[in-house]
Amino acid sequence: MKVRGILGKNKVEDAIRASTLELERYGIIPKERLLFRLTFEEILLLFTDASPEGTIFSVRTKKKGDKFFIILSIPGNEINPLQMESKLLERLLNDPEKRPEYDYLDGKNTVTFRFTLYNTAGSNYAFAWQYVKENKKTLYFAVFIQLISVFLGVVAPVLSARIIYRYMSDQAVAAIVVAGILLTVQLIKNVLMVQSNKGYNQVYCKTVSVLEKDLVKGVLNIKTGCIDEKGSGMFVQRLTGDTTRMATGFGRIADMAAQAVNYIGILLAMLYINFKVFFLALILLVCESLIEIYRTKKLYQDDRVYRNANDRFSGFIGELVRGARDVKQLGSEEAFCREAEERVVNANDKRYVMQTNSWTLKLVRWEFSEVGTFLFITAMAVFMMRGWLMAPTVVVLYNLFSSLDVRAITLAGEFMEYVKDFNLSVERVCAIMNSPEFPRDQYGDRKLKDPKGEIVFENVTFSYPSENPQLKKRKILDDMDMTIHPGEMVALVGKSGCGKTTVLNLLSRLYDQQKGKILLDGEDIRTLSKETIRSAMTIVNQSPYIFNMSVRENLQLCKEDMTEEEMIRVCTLACIDDDIRKMPKGYDTIIGEGGVNLSGGQRQRLAIARSLLRDFRIILFDEATSALDNVTQTRIQDAINAIKKDRTVLIIAHRLSTVINADRILYMSDGHIIGEGRHEELLKTCEPYRLLYKEGTEQNKERDNERGVQ
Repeated sequence: MKVRGILGKNKVEDAIRASTLELERYGIIPKERLLFRLTFEEILLLFTDASPEGTIFSVRTKKKGDKFFIILSIPGNEINPLQMESKLLERLLNDPEKRPEYDYLDGKNTVTFRFTLYNTAGSNYAFAWQYVKENKKTLYFAVFIQLISVFLGVVAPVLSARIIYRYMSDQAVAAIVVAGILLTVQLIKNVLMVQSNKGYNQVYCKTVSVLEKDLVKGVLNIKTGCIDEKGSGMFVQRLTGDTTRMATGFGRIADMAAQAVNYIGILLAMLYINFKVFFLALILLVCESLIEIYRTKKLYQDDRVYRNANDRFSGFIGELVRGARDVKQLGSEEAFCREAEERVVNANDKRYVMQTNSWTLKLVRWEFSEVGTFLFITAMAVFMMRGWLMAPTVVVLYNLFSSLDVRAITLAGEFMEYVKDFNLSVERVCAIMNSPEFPRDQYGDRKLKDPKGEIVFENVTFSYPSENPQLKKRKILDDMDMTIHPGEMVALVGKSGCGKTTVLNLLSRLYDQQKGKILLDGEDIRTLSKETIRSAMTIVNQSPYIFNMSVRENLQLCKEDMTEEEMIRVCTLACIDDDIRKMPKGYDTIIGEGGVNLSGGQRQRLAIARSLLRDFRIILFDEATSALDNVTQTRIQDAINAIKKDRTVLIIAHRLSTVINADRILYMSDGHIIGEGRHEELLKTCEPYRLLYKEGTEQNKERDNERGVQ
């Protein structure tokens, strides 16, 4: 890529857009692309302000190994934008590794942006091979017998040429003998091809099973914030389509490479017949291959851009399907249709560009192929007129060239296109496992043998992360302190948006605080192992996700060796057993995706039952009784009181009536704890709590009156 223009003119935006697109084509992650765009734009503005009117600039790209460079060049006096006063640049370039390099040489200012390509072709193949190598013996055997079949395929055109020669020499009996040999060769070749493909299929089935299992684990280890940002559709695309391409990759590439040997055999047959004809055919094939190589390289880069756009569309469609009920109830069908249309048009525009470029270059290759065929026929005619070749030989050579020219180049194009497609799929799968685009949850290695359940927040500060470095983050928790003693039932209350749910997200390590410490039994939770944290605590959310399985299977997800007695006990405690027994198949009833066949209260009670199956020392409730009626809520409260015993229970509640019997209530406002004590104490000492309780009491009365009317 190379862009030239004048500072301050429209070409500046063209350069920014073209450079950002090149980064996407080379697989640079979105966060780095955004950082580059903002930095590049600011540097160009600084140069524009400090340079004479009409100053020319140029932007070019360069790739070297696993490094990709964007180089901005501006002639004139020395102007170092990295040393100029710019608050935006200071904020953007606080990481020294992300800073571009500045140089002034021969009257030219040069700013170089450097990027690391995380998924080079070599690393992609190495990553893919680790999944295939477990079945490498089967793969090697499949390749070996295919090579034998290919060798027989090389013999076949030679025998066909001999048949033509015998016919033209009036040797009918000899032609029949050669035809019999050809029949035997073809029959054996076909059997070997089938056996080879069986081997490839076996490698595929075993590889894709292991690969998808590891990828599912990889997705579950990605930071929650990243999953929220990317959306489910993108992960579904990679878990299905890309893993399939990756699993079939080595077998398919080996298959096409083996087929290529057949065409090499045809070339060798032409070399054996006539060196000049062989040399001419080779030149024509090389020229066509170069055109095809360029086409597939361009297709590879354009395809990456298209798949990224398609991921965004697929993610939106996944959300639309899951939220279809809410969309209808909100009367937002038209708005969602417009958004879907915008995303699909964007994706299809990228696909149109990709296909247009590809077909244009295909046309160039086809036209060259036709010209090449004409040149070959003309050369054969000249050779025959000069007596260098006899007519039967010309016929044989022409038949060989005809089968070689079209089919060989088509195979070459398919081979290179498939290699690029395979490489891109591997890159997208590998990215989920290794790329900084998908940051992993980080855990320590310390273990707690017998957690007691003491929770301490020390000067904890947290803001939700943002991909845009320009946005100023709003603090959710600000230097917050909190202590919960083992065996306590503590309620955390406050108005919406004060940070209550964030406390649970930090405690369960869905996110990490920016400052301060969170201690579990005196140990920093960031030093504890994943197993320690996950086995020590569980959380029951306001909107728990219930899977499209039976009630029994939903419970077994939490404890695989669950007994019938345990299942009934926890469901009875959660006041859901009676409801389950009334279902068509009882505990074996399929309850639909997201628990669509259950009421909100039933989903929450089933989630509570699910959380009680394991002996968690800490139980976190996030508005877990919000969807329950008063009678069921009372039963749930009794269940919680019955199970808490020596457990630590932290409850986030909006309805204060559900927590008035807690050992302690913490009132939270603007990321701080501003009130602490029992219900009666807070009514006297904490005015915001008293007002919130009064407001909630009035709302409950209105709700009860409405139910009474109904």
